[in-house]
Amino acid sequence: MFSQSVKRPKMPDGTSRSGPAHRRSTSTAAARLAPVAAGALLAAALAPLGAVPAGAETAGMGPVDPDNGFPTWYSDGTVKLQLCYMANSGCLTEPPDPNSPASYPDNFPDEAFWFNAEASGGNLGLYEAALEAAHANEAVIDGDQMGFGRLRFRLNNLQPNQQYTITHPYGVHTFTSEPDPQDPSLGEINVTLDEGCTPSGTTACDWASVGASFLGDFASGSTATFLRQDGAPAGTIGDINTARPVTGAPSGTNAVIVTGPDAGGPGIDTLTVSTFTVQGLIAEGSDGAPSTPDLVAASDTGRSSTDNVTRLTTPTVTGTLPAGDSGPVQLIVDDGAPRATTLTGSAYSATLAALPQGVHRVQSRIANPAFAADPTQPEFLVSPTLTFTVDTTAPAVSVTAPFPSSPSLDNTPTLSFSGEAQARFECQLQPSNPTWDATCASPKTWDAQANGTYVFNVRATDVAGNVSGAASRTVQIGLSTATAATPKLQDFNSDGRADIVSRDAGGRLWLYRGNGTGGFLAKLQIGTGWNVMSAIVSSGDFNGDRKADIVARDTAGALWLYRGNGANGFTGRVQIGNGWNGLNNIVAPGDFNGDRKADLAARDASGNLFLYFGNGTGGFMGNAQIGTGWNVMNTIVAPGDFNSDGKADLAARDASGNLWLYRGDGFGSFNGRVQIGSGWNGLTIAGPGDFNGDRKMDLTARDANGNLTLYRGNGATGFLGKTQIGTGWNTMNAIM
Repeated sequence: MFSQSVKRPKMPDGTSRSGPAHRRSTSTAAARLAPVAAGALLAAALAPLGAVPAGAETAGMGPVDPDNGFPTWYSDGTVKLQLCYMANSGCLTEPPDPNSPASYPDNFPDEAFWFNAEASGGNLGLYEAALEAAHANEAVIDGDQMGFGRLRFRLNNLQPNQQYTITHPYGVHTFTSEPDPQDPSLGEINVTLDEGCTPSGTTACDWASVGASFLGDFASGSTATFLRQDGAPAGTIGDINTARPVTGAPSGTNAVIVTGPDAGGPGIDTLTVSTFTVQGLIAEGSDGAPSTPDLVAASDTGRSSTDNVTRLTTPTVTGTLPAGDSGPVQLIVDDGAPRATTLTGSAYSATLAALPQGVHRVQSRIANPAFAADPTQPEFLVSPTLTFTVDTTAPAVSVTAPFPSSPSLDNTPTLSFSGEAQARFECQLQPSNPTWDATCASPKTWDAQANGTYVFNVRATDVAGNVSGAASRTVQIGLSTATAATPKLQDFNSDGRADIVSRDAGGRLWLYRGNGTGGFLAKLQIGTGWNVMSAIVSSGDFNGDRKADIVARDTAGALWLYRGNGANGFTGRVQIGNGWNGLNNIVAPGDFNGDRKADLAARDASGNLFLYFGNGTGGFMGNAQIGTGWNVMNTIVAPGDFNSDGKADLAARDASGNLWLYRGDGFGSFNGRVQIGSGWNGLTIAGPGDFNGDRKMDLTARDANGNLTLYRGNGATGFLGKTQIGTGWNTMNAIM
């Protein structure tokens, strides 16, 4: 927000206007600069800042008090703070005669604060964050009222001509120290940053611009909150005499942290001060405006119903009218055109039109009844601002190193993970701990497990309530568990030879029995009515009975398991999923995560690739995203273990006809990809497993003329050659 440093004019006693935190009185005015000279310097100090872009701001302000010309209050959206100038009220400044009531201009201070927070300690002489009212000519002269947001930094005993970074409640600033005039071997920082407005001739301050230029280099249009002391006295947000810890820093840093050479003393490069004195007198009564709009609990999604973060793009806001007012109430969203609301008694509500992601601002307003009689009054009474954030993006989460070895003799596996800051995580360990643990923290150590293969899943929920997909890792406990993936079973008639299944245009399902040397025995019809299926996949042994099965999706998105009988047919079908019509490529890689259970992989419309972990009995243990950007591929197939490393792989063809092998790592992810072909863009590709009996995985491809060709894998990352094994296959609309 601030792009330049401005030093406030010094007074004869060496202080500057609004110096260290003490109760002050204008009775010392005679010791200051002559009023005209001081006013000229002050105006010069503030004038350049008028061009600085505004950043964070206050949420709203009250009407201008006709008795003194200053706004009665400013709000940060949670509390209204009134201008504090009365004697014995906890104000930093008091009237010249504190024993008499404040009156304007005869008994009124030349400066006062809506908000002030100050910290000091060690080499930090003063940190000040304030929202201040003042008079340009020092003396209290009606018509030269001014206001500004202030940040002040005073540090001593530093090294001269060195950079120091100050992280504080209202942002981060870096300054270069100047030699101390009293001792040039030491450095000092003495910078005040003010932004606001001064009166110009007969034109009064734009008080809305003062609130819009409050404090902090945050996103434009966002709200900067006031710091609050822990244990603040009733009716206030802090005490000017006792430094205490604070909350509410919009930057998230409720301290002043200075880093740089000797910042904390000789040889100590960090100084932290975490207690502040605070002035903030809570405004009482009503100014006739509606209350601050608020998200209804159902729209303030996520872990808290009061943090103003929502995953809904059309949230509902509500508020109340002042007593005796009957509306109507209008909403102003992001400074747009006023919108009507629904009134129920004294409460108003409205569901907002769809909003994009990001920070949004809402105010409510009603007509000002005084406007008709006095056009100098504001036409509308406007509420403080509700600032909230729309966040519809699911958080990221991943399993991270160090990974446990697999297989492992440690039967209490420990897994680490990371994800979006402030997200909460849930974990499960399939199949022994299927219930999601909502208190999961990284690293997660599980209780003792029996020997076997386990899938660790973790998912994240962000503050808006968005839930990520699951990230996973497979762990094998006990050396008796095989490390190699279970081969994909493609033998439908139990003769030990890989087969091919296809569907014709009439919906009939055919079994082409392999002869074990790259050809076929006579084909058999094994089903009818299969044209109701929008996807058919040879899944291998999906239910653990050592017989090859088929998985198919119908046009309604239901997923069905057809359990093979090992003798050219099926024992029946069972539904194992729904909602699968959002997936445009489903393949069956066999055991892709090393748990000796057949899995499925599927791509959604956005190009995300998911692995669905089979549970070995005809269902799933969950799923995890294993890739992005797969929509550049127009075909994905599952060739089994194509490179003979004991781990299932995937193959995919891009739009240029290049064929790529994605080498599985045995844990549900990839070791990288390698190109294994080109010119494949005219072919319908399938992965039958080892079709010619040489213990190496093969591919088949049908061309536009209906010729079926066997591409014999070489057991590495290529082919031994190709052989035509059929004609007339263009009558088939599915081959697997």
